[in-house]
Amino acid sequence: MVIIVLVAIPLLRWFFIEPLNFRFFNFIGTMTSLGQITGIVGLTLFSLNLILSVRIKAVERFFYGLDRIYDNHHKIGAISFSLLLFHPLFLVVSYLSVSLRAAVDFFMPFTDIPITYGIVALFLMIILLGLTFYSKLRYHRWKFTHKFMVLAFVFALLHSLTISSDISRDAFLRIYLLTLGLLGLGAGFYQAVLSRLFNSHVRYNLKAVNIINARTVELELEPKTKGIKFYPGQFVFIRFLAGDIKPESHPFSITTGEEGANLHLVIKSLGDFTGQVKKLVPGIPVDVEGPYGKFSHLNVANKNQIWIAGGVGITPFISMARSLNTDDYKIDLYYAVNSADEVVLLNELKAIETRKSLRLIPWYTNEKGYLNARAISGLSPNLENSDILMCGPSAFMFSLRQQFVDLGIKKKHIHFENFKLL
Repeated sequence: MVIIVLVAIPLLRWFFIEPLNFRFFNFIGTMTSLGQITGIVGLTLFSLNLILSVRIKAVERFFYGLDRIYDNHHKIGAISFSLLLFHPLFLVVSYLSVSLRAAVDFFMPFTDIPITYGIVALFLMIILLGLTFYSKLRYHRWKFTHKFMVLAFVFALLHSLTISSDISRDAFLRIYLLTLGLLGLGAGFYQAVLSRLFNSHVRYNLKAVNIINARTVELELEPKTKGIKFYPGQFVFIRFLAGDIKPESHPFSITTGEEGANLHLVIKSLGDFTGQVKKLVPGIPVDVEGPYGKFSHLNVANKNQIWIAGGVGITPFISMARSLNTDDYKIDLYYAVNSADEVVLLNELKAIETRKSLRLIPWYTNEKGYLNARAISGLSPNLENSDILMCGPSAFMFSLRQQFVDLGIKKKHIHFENFKLL
């Protein structure tokens, strides 16, 4: 709602600058007006999108989770790009009504400086988003190219402020968009340059690398001074500062219980970065940023809960299980993997099951088929009175959520964190 209001403010101002019958009196006026609307809304959303790209605790609390911030970030980015793409197309249609020459000149750079700013911004966005959606860049290269989106925004902002339009003629529109634009630039600069200085970064040392199976390791990190405070289910971004591994920042769920001083992270080899983790040696420094996330059994009022883990999605539940310290909870933990050799920390989970309010239900796909809501309702008869917490591949979670909804479970009782967005 806040985003909608922030977009509506300049749009409403634009509507009241001139009577609508002046703006939409003929075809040329209509195309020009649509071009102005898409430009104003697109630039506003572009500014907000840069603000949403920053990992700030206050913003995370407002959106209730970093995954929801990034979900909005992705959606708003797509809408903003679409609007800014249609902005010149509507305008060029109005020029075509004058002459083909006028339409061609509209897209010629260096003939008009403000228009050149807009052309540069548009082509930068096309290139950068093309790399995002249609190329298979390695993560660190994609992350590096994404920083140039701030440069595209600079040219877009210069275009909007210098070209002859309602923005340049109306003080309110100009000040509003300039203020929002400067906030967006500040956010983009902060995330690209200053975040490592001001975000909650804590230095740890890698104490141990424990091999769980052929594709999974558990890291133990020891704080150099004072460790971070977290609650079970949260995650951190870590960056290795030495060793034969790129110093990239990646998110991983904490598997330590609440009482643990050291951080434990269970990491499965799924790509270039995670594939190198098992080769690390103890003693190297690690930068830890966080914690982040709202996915936790502690954030659910109902203490009758169904936990559903798909593959490496077991990691936040390990932290939650290790932190159970009362008999108030009644929890069924479904742990779905392809086969028994993919299970991690099963013996510890079984030990927790014997002394805490937890029932463990391993589910091997190669023996039983895919885990589904009807199977869960049969094994957990208290399903309708429980809250459901899920973590795993996005397709796994979204499929199960729809199945639960089809069984009559309300969406407000289904909780998950979309790690793919991070």
